[in-house]
Amino acid sequence: MFRENIISELKQKITLNPDCVDNYFNLANYYIGSDDLNNALNVYKEVLKIKPNDYQALINMGSICFYKKLYIEAIDCYIKAIKVEPDNYASYYNLGNVYAEIENFESALVNYEKALELSPERQEIYTAMGYLYQDIDNLQLSKKYFERAIDLDCTNSENYINIANIEQKLGNIEDSLMNYQKALELNPNDAKAMLCVANTYATLKNYSKAQEYFDKTIQLDSNYYSAWVCRAIAYCDDKKNSEAIMLLKQAIEIEPEKSNAYVLLANILVDEKRYEEALLVYKTVQKILINNPKISTFIANTYVMLDDYQNAVKYYKKAMKQSPKDNEIKLIYIETLNKYINDKLKGKYEN
Repeated sequence: MFRENIISELKQKITLNPDCVDNYFNLANYYIGSDDLNNALNVYKEVLKIKPNDYQALINMGSICFYKKLYIEAIDCYIKAIKVEPDNYASYYNLGNVYAEIENFESALVNYEKALELSPERQEIYTAMGYLYQDIDNLQLSKKYFERAIDLDCTNSENYINIANIEQKLGNIEDSLMNYQKALELNPNDAKAMLCVANTYATLKNYSKAQEYFDKTIQLDSNYYSAWVCRAIAYCDDKKNSEAIMLLKQAIEIEPEKSNAYVLLANILVDEKRYEEALLVYKTVQKILINNPKISTFIANTYVMLDDYQNAVKYYKKAMKQSPKDNEIKLIYIETLNKYINDKLKGKYEN
């Protein structure tokens, strides 16, 4: 009722003074605050009927369209905004973001560079260009732009994480750890940064230190699915399968619709020769990853471990249908089929 009253009051002001765009903006802002983007968009359209060249209305419309994944409409809004204020960096920056989202990297780069030309001290533009070059695998240039963003704003922990991720890809693990730790110093309650530090210690095989940071991560967010999974992987790498199994089961409880914890759990159970348990887990994840040849192959492999070539053939055949161009699956299927036929001739299977 309260919301309806406010909207009614704002609309009444518009009725009394239909040419005052401030009233429209107030109504649009209220709709945005209420997460009613469709009505906000309609209000901005009304503004443009009164003032076709209202820069802020065009920018706001573009932002809403971008959020709603209406990329063509967003591009149209930002291009119109550029025509109204050709020297405003924000239009080019926002337009660059849209092009980057739709993977038109050349157009994104042109607009980011124009935004930088107009406003060379905006760290968010350097950050955006860092992401852009990362997306096209130019890691050195990506790192350069993230470093420039840090020069302009050394309090932004996300850019230290971005540089650390690049160092990881380049194989510079110690440098990666240093940057993750800088991010954590800036934001000690950042569970993402904490998890990155834990994973990096695990990569360095410093498992005791890794587990210390995994523990801190889970203390910050006990429902952080990735933390439970990554911690399980570290335990597995440290040859502590029982601890890994327990953690993966906890991850599954937190996010039962995500598949990777199931797959990791089943793989560990296979390594432990607990084949029947592994089959139950694989068949559960098969309901999530429907028509996934990898899971069908895992199931078939597990049946082979149990010397059950009849069921192995069944699941290799399923994998082959799911991925008909995979010659490796075909070869395994033929080999397993031959073993099944030989066993059947020996009377192992009933007709």
